[in-house]
Parts: sequence; C-alpha cells; structure tokens
Amino acid sequence: MKTVRAVLLFLMAALPTTALASDTWKTCSEAPVKALGFITVGKAALSKPVCGAAGDTLLAPPLHLEFAYTRAVPGDAFAKAAMVMIERNIDAQRFSDIAERLRAFNSGYRDIDDGDRYRLLYLPSGELQLWLNDEKLAVEHGHEFADAYLSIWFGKRPYSDAMKETLLGQR
Repeated sequence: MKTVRAVLLFLMAALPTTALASDTWKTCSEAPVKALGFITVGKAALSKPVCGAAGDTLLAPPLHLEFAYTRAVPGDAFAKAAMVMIERNIDAQRFSDIAERLRAFNSGYRDIDDGDRYRLLYLPSGELQLWLNDEKLAVEHGHEFADAYLSIWFGKRPYSDAMKETLLGQR
C-alpha cells in the first residue's frame, strides 16, 4: 500500500510539468517581442487547449504565454519592468495590495541567453506559474493576481500595443 501511495504522489507531482507538454496546447497567435519598440529580442506565443476564442475570452484560463528569446537579458530587468507595467495598468490601491506578492513572484526571474524561454501558465484554479525553460521558478494564486500580471501585455497600457493586438488576433 505504501508503494502505491508513493507512486501516486510521484505521478501527482509530475502533473504540472505535463501541463507544459506541447501536445496539450495549440498556438493561437504569435508576435515579435521588441525592446525599445524596434529591437527584436524574441517571439511571444499565446496558446490554449483550443483556439478560437476572441478578446477577453482568449485570456481566460487555461492559458500558456511563452516568450522565446534571441538575446541575453538580465533577470532584474524583467522584474523591474513587470512592476512598472503592472503599476501603470491597475489602480494604486490594488497595486499596493499585491505589491509584496508581485515582488515575491518576480524574484523568480533569472538572467537569460539566446534560446531561453520564459513561460507563464495560468490555470483554471487561478494559479499562475512562471517557468524558465523546464524549471518552475514561481507560483502565485488568485485570478485577480493573474489578471494584474497579464496586464503587462494585455492591459490598457501594455508593453506593446502591436504585440497585444497581434496576440489577441486584432491585427
């Protein structure tokens, strides 16, 4: 019985990793990622189990947002930019309420090189996961947190209007 329990626990621990398997997700849209508005540093891809939704429905979980980079970027640049982008996309009180959680989540960012991939996985439970390649770096819970985090790319004042529109199929 202990062996069966151990095997079940092992299999359950492996489930989040299988959530990143390419056969689980369909790429709905892709867009270039540009720094300073003109230097291409990678490609973003928005994936879901089934494509076809539009607008806000496309952003409902489950959602897989991947950034494949073609240049080195320091980890602290991601963390700092995330804070700035979220703060400009949500109201001051809401930002204040989640600031510590944001800092904790952002502390997962690492320096990256050409070929590295950051992934955000947003699950129906409200869990938001940050991955670098195949390593889970951070986890946070709550749909409000995930919505605030996704405002970096999909808020009223996103990182890039062109990337937002392309990923949402509006271009």
